[in-house]
This record gives sequence, C-alpha cells and structure tokens, in this order.
Amino acid sequence: MTLPLANARFLIGRAIVCLVCVSLCRAQTNTDFDKGTTEFQAGNYVVAAALFARAESASPGTTAALLYQAKCLAQMQDFNGAEGALRRYISSHPDSSDALYMLGFVLNRQNRPSDSLRAYTQAAALTPPAGDDLKIVALDYVLLDDYADATNWLEKAVGRDPKNEDAWYYLGRAYYTKARLGEARKAFETVLTLNPRSSKAENNLGLILETEGQTATAMKAYQTAIAWQEHSSRPSEQPYVNLGNLLMEQGKTKEAIPPLEKAVALAPNNAFCRMTLGMAYRQLGQLDAAQRELEKATQLEPDNAKAHYQLGRLYKDIHDWVRAQTEFDKTAELKTRSAGSNPARPKH
Repeated sequence: MTLPLANARFLIGRAIVCLVCVSLCRAQTNTDFDKGTTEFQAGNYVVAAALFARAESASPGTTAALLYQAKCLAQMQDFNGAEGALRRYISSHPDSSDALYMLGFVLNRQNRPSDSLRAYTQAAALTPPAGDDLKIVALDYVLLDDYADATNWLEKAVGRDPKNEDAWYYLGRAYYTKARLGEARKAFETVLTLNPRSSKAENNLGLILETEGQTATAMKAYQTAIAWQEHSSRPSEQPYVNLGNLLMEQGKTKEAIPPLEKAVALAPNNAFCRMTLGMAYRQLGQLDAAQRELEKATQLEPDNAKAHYQLGRLYKDIHDWVRAQTEFDKTAELKTRSAGSNPARPKH
C-alpha cells in the first residue's frame, strides 16, 4: 500500500528526529562517562559520582557507569550507596568479577563478613583472586574471629603478591594475636623493607619487644613510630597509647600523661585510650580528670570488666561507696559471663 506523500514525509521526519535524539543521548552519555572517568582519575570522587550517575540515567545498563559510581562512593566512605550501585550493576552484568570483588570489599567495610565471603566466592568462580582480594577474605575471617583461616588466607595473599605491604602487615597482626612472635616480627620487618618508614609496622615491633621484656628497645620503637607519623594527615593514636602505657608500667606516670592525652585527642572513642589515661590521672591524684575518663571508657565499652573495676576503685577513692559497689558488682558479673573482657589494645 502506498502512503500519502504527507504521511510519508511525516514518518520520515519523525524517524530522523528519533535518530538524532538517540545519537545525542549516546553522545551525552559518552561525554558524561568520559568526564566522570577523568574526574575519577583526578581523585574528584564527588564530581565523578554525579557524572557517572547521569551517564547511567541517560543510557541504563550500556556502560560501566554504575561500577565506577560505586568505586567513587566507596572512596567517599559511602558503603551503603556503593553496595546499591553494585547490586544494580550486577543485576545486568552477572558475570562481572570486578563488580563482585568490589561488592565483597564493600560488604567487608560494612562489617558483614559472611555476605562478603559469599561475594568473593562468586567472583573467584569467574576470575582468580589477586593478593588484595585474598587479603580482604582474610579480614572477613578476622571479623568472624577465625584467626586460623585468616592466617591461611593472608599467607596465600603474600605468596601471590610478595610486595603487598598491607597483606604482610595484617599477617603480622594475625601472628601476633596468636602469640607467634617470631613469625610476627618477620612479617613486620618485611613491611619495613617494603616501606622503610611504616609507622604502624614499627609500632607493632614495639609491641613484640615489650612482650619479650625488651622495655628500652620497645620504648624507642614507639618513639620512632611517633616521629615517622609526625607529618601524616591521619596520625594514629596507637604508638602514643602504647608509649604511655609502657611509661606507666615503668613507674613514670607523669611522663605518660602527654602521650596518653595525645592518644585520646586522636581517638576520643577508643575505650583503651580513655581507660589508660584515667588510670594515669588516678595515680597522680587528679581524681576529677580520672573520673571523667574512666566513666567515658565504660560508656564506650559497657561490657569491659577492667574499665568498670578501675572506675570502682576511683569511686572508692572519693568515698562514693554506693557507686563503687555497683561497679565492683558489674565487674564480677562480666567476669562470670565472659571470663573477663578488657578494653582491646590498639590493633595497628
């Protein structure tokens, strides 16, 4: 059947308009994606995430925009948002091992180790894992309090990638947790070979030396770790609290106060730091300050028997017998329930 000339021209014109629109849409998508890639590479994650979101909206499922948006969100510590983007991407790209490995990482950061391990298992069925992937698998097992499996996977990680500084560091931590001090020392020394000014590795060598009774050398290691992170944008509280704790054990409580105060300033929500500073204040007779720190420690970690015991001693010092007995009763209850639960020493 022959169309009337007017109708034919109309349909042809509409088709041309549609083609132009599709072409412009694809061009805009490619432009947004390309711009997003440039911003991502420059570390401008907020801008890049918005560009990738716009690219995905303009042409759903046709680019890796959601994957890169998730990477941006992870860099911004928005792990819930990253998970959402990844699951949308995986729904249309179920065979993307990159997305599945990324999902495993994001779930680990959300403290969901079982879900993370499932994602890594799916990813490994598609593409063999890299050293960094095995490292996160190991950290999942740490979250599950399974140090045997964590150590096993970290050993595999450094075997696959001998220059993986983080994997060596976490392997040293796993060995240290199980009192395998010789192996822990070798792991931290390897970190220092890879990164000669690794403050956290030096700090952990200090912990090993302290455990071995080498007090002077341990103290020097903590001081070195502090010096190495002096210009860091994110200094750790841990060499400060370790140094302060060791000075207290050596009867040098007055000298311990400055590093302990620095530790609390850097990590105000760390119960071990608060408790140790409170104990130091109490030893020096600064009871108001001690009360403030010890009460905060028990608030941060309500199930820590040692923190409650130290607070009870403080209340006894100020003759607040009722509250002292309450804290001692709480200490006994916690010890009965879990055989003691001291505030954890710094982990790095």
